[in-house]
Amino acid sequence: MLYGPKDIRLADRPVPTLEAGEVLVEIKFTGICGSDLHYFNHGFCGRFVPKRPFALGHEFSGIVREVGSNVQGLSAGDEIAVDPSMPCGSCNHCRSGHYNLCLYMKFFGSASCDPHIDGSMGQYVVVPSSNCYVLPKGIHLTQASLLEPLSVAMHAVRQVGDISGKSVLITGGGPIGQLILRVARALGAYRVTMSDVNAFARDFALASGANAAINPVDEKAWQANEHYDVVIEASGVPSALSNGLEVVRRGGTVVLVGTLPELFSLPGNLIMSKELKLFGSFRFAHVFQDALNMVAAGQINLDGIVTDIYGFDDTPLAFEKALAKQHVMKVQIAV
Repeated sequence: MLYGPKDIRLADRPVPTLEAGEVLVEIKFTGICGSDLHYFNHGFCGRFVPKRPFALGHEFSGIVREVGSNVQGLSAGDEIAVDPSMPCGSCNHCRSGHYNLCLYMKFFGSASCDPHIDGSMGQYVVVPSSNCYVLPKGIHLTQASLLEPLSVAMHAVRQVGDISGKSVLITGGGPIGQLILRVARALGAYRVTMSDVNAFARDFALASGANAAINPVDEKAWQANEHYDVVIEASGVPSALSNGLEVVRRGGTVVLVGTLPELFSLPGNLIMSKELKLFGSFRFAHVFQDALNMVAAGQINLDGIVTDIYGFDDTPLAFEKALAKQHVMKVQIAV
């Protein structure tokens, strides 16, 4: 349970009971997301400020242990991945297909809804059966807990439209940036460059299929005068966005997926004069099944993304490891 900045403690809670249409999931693997790190490091994430202690975690996989009434297609013992978003289904955003923007979204392990819903950093969680995806053979539960961040990456790339044959700059080589790289490659981007101040992230990107990896603080990195068709900002650092706006071609596309500060300066005239298309990308919609299918088909390779796995009792240490960002990509907790 998160009680405040750098304050995560074990707590005993009763095993939740099922209602119609729900299943009880025994958690096996939970990934630590960038938003989880914001909650851990600062006690809040952007505009989402916790009002009471709650359990983090929304990137998870597990085993169905109990099935409620009116559930079809799921049985006890099934290995599953879970889509953590629970939209209302009736607001204008949901009815128009943009359910990731739902005004009444419930989301595991987030203070974005009130009451907060405990996430997957526990032994059991109750999940709507419609949010469960049975794993095909060949996908391990460790990989399955990467399907949520992979969906975030796929949603960000889809904001561009057709990325086939385009040159792409990704600013920020954390887990989401690395997954964006793999999605962009799978969908036909012809040249992908990764920008990150961390040498490990740059080397990781090159090993994952990037054509080039640059250090944004090195002036020589920008002297090639290359202009990209697409820039995807995944670092959450304003200076990275500024770099991207400078090197995206006229008429190009910029996608914001990293959690940026609430207020910072933006070169508005540059956006205007280059006639740039600027998109936000928040969570995801209509991609989870596609992400699962592409991994199952071998079109997207998730090997190597998980660099560290900690036991449940060592959850605070897992957060510190993920926060340090030293030779680490995705940290997971094994329950």
